[in-house]
Amino acid sequence: MRRIIKPALLIILSLLLIVIIFARLSGTELSAPAETPVPKTSPIPSEETEPQPEYFTFNFVGDNTLDGAGFAATTEGRADFPYANTKKYFEGGEFNFANLECIISDSSLYSDSLFHFKAPTRFTEMLTWAGIDFVTTANNHTMDYGQRGLEDTLAALDAAGIAYGLHDRTTVYTTANGIRLGIYCASNTVNIKSVEPAVTALKAENPDLIICAFHWGNEGSYRPTAAQTAIAHAAIDAGADFVYGSHPHVLQPLEEYGGGLIIYSLSNWSFGGNSRPADMDTAILQLNVMRDTDGIVSVVGYTLIPCRMSSLANYNDYCPTPYEEGTTEYDRAMSKLLGTYTGPDLVVDYSSLRPKPTEEPAEPTPSDTPASPEVTPEPSPPPESENTEVT
Repeated sequence: MRRIIKPALLIILSLLLIVIIFARLSGTELSAPAETPVPKTSPIPSEETEPQPEYFTFNFVGDNTLDGAGFAATTEGRADFPYANTKKYFEGGEFNFANLECIISDSSLYSDSLFHFKAPTRFTEMLTWAGIDFVTTANNHTMDYGQRGLEDTLAALDAAGIAYGLHDRTTVYTTANGIRLGIYCASNTVNIKSVEPAVTALKAENPDLIICAFHWGNEGSYRPTAAQTAIAHAAIDAGADFVYGSHPHVLQPLEEYGGGLIIYSLSNWSFGGNSRPADMDTAILQLNVMRDTDGIVSVVGYTLIPCRMSSLANYNDYCPTPYEEGTTEYDRAMSKLLGTYTGPDLVVDYSSLRPKPTEEPAEPTPSDTPASPEVTPEPSPPPESENTEVT
């Protein structure tokens, strides 16, 4: 028996040893097979973020009069000249607005207005180069050359792709990013009775913002009249968000009222009617506009950029240039915009430029005194219109 059992045991042990060596070489563990783990799936982190409000800039400047007092000769007809030193402020602007205070026409037209301005149609490039989107034509020079002049102006603006507002008319303008603006423009005859129904009519159009542009006030005055204030407040009370003013040819204050904003006058901008104005202060007003995630659009702030209406200090070359912050000129212009300016108003008197009525010669009276030799007075030099502030 032992001879039979021993060899068999050796054979079993040898086989077991072979199995162990083979298992180690193949990396197999001699243990109970473990359960295969079930893979767990974890969600992939989302790259989407919460919607954010959008912000836009609306730019406003004063009178653009592209004629008069050597404007064409000074600018050499260059499309880039009037906005050359300020274009950076308009680039990227969602809405750029100006007062167009001249007729645009290539026709030979007659005007009997004391002051009249007519620019060639190619000068619309001065506005498009700067990115002006909308102009108001509601001012006292709209009819300088009659109905034909107005029709030519509107045709030129249409051809240039510049939108416009007319006196006592409302319009809805949509910006490139889909902001709908209700705009009401009115000239010197503007009053509360016309403003309130106009704003109400615009509200029915459901615009995102309502803007009123008024040509009003007294020339040369740094303070709005009581009528200006009453009309502006009525516009805001009726639902307007912003009131823009022009005509005084000088800066007037900015006012926050009833949740809206009012600029009573932005003065001249590139103004060809005067080569040596008594006051060269002007400004760009930038409205900071937000479209919230729910689509509601609102004015959330503003920026004032004081400028001189010329690149030169003593002569108007019609190229507005920003003042350097901290200078006397900058502070002076800001004081006019903030309503703290204490200087006197300008004296504006056109009586010497207007034709005098013809008078009947007086009947000669008898005199015992021999008549003096007749003396012909020296003619007075013609008035220099370029040195006179005009409307």
